[in-house]
Amino acid sequence: MNTIALRRLSIAACLMPLLSTSEVRADEGSWGFRQIWDGPRKPVIELTSGTGVVRHRLFLGNLSGTNQAELKLGYSRAKPRYENIVDLDEKFVLFNYAASNLFGRAVAAEDVGSTMIRVGTGSRTGYAYDFGGSYLYPYHQTAMLWTKLTTTRPSGMSAADVEILDRYEGAFRFGASTESGVAFGVGDIVSLRVGYEASVLYPRHVFWPWLGSYALASIGVGAISGFGREIVDTSPTIGPILYALLRGGVAYGYYLLVRDNQYWPFGSETPLTTESFKVGISLTF
Repeated sequence: MNTIALRRLSIAACLMPLLSTSEVRADEGSWGFRQIWDGPRKPVIELTSGTGVVRHRLFLGNLSGTNQAELKLGYSRAKPRYENIVDLDEKFVLFNYAASNLFGRAVAAEDVGSTMIRVGTGSRTGYAYDFGGSYLYPYHQTAMLWTKLTTTRPSGMSAADVEILDRYEGAFRFGASTESGVAFGVGDIVSLRVGYEASVLYPRHVFWPWLGSYALASIGVGAISGFGREIVDTSPTIGPILYALLRGGVAYGYYLLVRDNQYWPFGSETPLTTESFKVGISLTF
């Protein structure tokens, strides 16, 4: 298989779980494509800001942290589960800008500053407590990202550190993120959310090891999700919280494994990682 064909196959496999099919449905409206799930849904706009740390386990110098601003555009579907429990499913595209000097953040002279432009697609799921005029929504979110990284480098950097940074700059690189958090909704329109995100950025995307690693992670998250749904069915009072914690715990455990080996359990490179605390506001129409 030639390089171009392999890249096309890689991109298709990455997008398949999250994007719609290619069948045009004019009556659906949403970007002109049929959604991967049917039923009533509402448009959502979300604005988020956050602060985070940037790490590479083999980097000897100091990587400055970043502040970020993010826009999500997507759709939300709500299905009543029990009298006061709602099954929520959200899908979105995102645009994220993160920089070491954003919002007046200072960069030390000896640190490596960074700027990241990220675009991606993802999904968020969980069960919300419906209190009539408000709701509480513990959630878990995943996304696939394409990131363009540029850095400002201090003098005197080691050759090893320069080589690491050179592996990431110059093009959009593939990566992924996981986020767990909680949202508080006021009425049917406005919600405020707080979350913690962990992401990995691959210096190069090697399709088959990634596919195997991703499949293992998907099986783990899928299995724990089924177990969590049974908890929701048998104990609606505590089930939504446990569902989000179980999904988030398995996903974060996978992240800890790939911090050193990006395609765990297959031998591969060490990725660049970011961990961010984020706050945001969503408008549902």
